Amino acid sequence: MYMQLVPNEVVYENVTVVDGEVFELSGEAREFLRRRGHRLTSTDSGAVCQFIVQDLLTPVAAAGDENVFHGMLTAVSDPRKDGRPAGM
Repeated sequence: MYMQLVPNEVVYENVTVVDGEVFELSGEAREFLRRRGHRLTSTDSGAVCQFIVQDLLTPVAAAGDENVFHGMLTAVSDPRKDGRPAGM
């Protein structure tokens, strides 16, 4: 959901992704916003994100470089982009 103050507009996603999950603002939430004077616009596209979470806690003294770490990297691709990265 993206809210823009001027003009007073809320843009929300209404899309079903490749695995069948539906992204949509509930009817109750839409009515709540309308009663407060917001103009609502549905879109079938929005921002997608890809991210990597790093849990790299243990430094390794490799070739004298204290900036090398061992740990875990977890990558996630947004299902709105078919759950896969655009490149590596």
